[in-house]
Amino acid sequence: MAPEDHAPTEVFSDAWMGEYARLWNAERVMVRELARQRFNAVVGYGFLDQPTPRGFLVVVRGAAEQQGFYDGRELDWDLRAAALDWSAWLAQGFELSNLLMAVSAQRLQIWKGDHRRILRKPLLIGPLLRAFALMTEVRM
Repeated sequence: MAPEDHAPTEVFSDAWMGEYARLWNAERVMVRELARQRFNAVVGYGFLDQPTPRGFLVVVRGAAEQQGFYDGRELDWDLRAAALDWSAWLAQGFELSNLLMAVSAQRLQIWKGDHRRILRKPLLIGPLLRAFALMTEVRM
């Protein structure tokens, strides 16, 4: 899929986030492991050139419980990148090495949250990589 197939106006929209949450919850192994690790978070997703995230996902005990267009709520995580980077990653997929390089090069910026804490909990790495990979499966 070409990067333009994920138009920046669609990515992280209310409908896009709804489909992402549906895919998230269908991934039972990932949800179970996140629940086992007591993963709870409000995650914002957006673009570097915007003052607030575009979409959000509320994860409670590993499951996506609420999602949509960002409504101003307090975030635990705020993940930002340029629209072209998001489009490329959604087309090409996410791998740990690519994510780490994107963070170190500041192409994927974590405006809020502690990615080092995640890296210190190896049992979270696999499920969270799967969560990123699910983004490539969203079809609008």
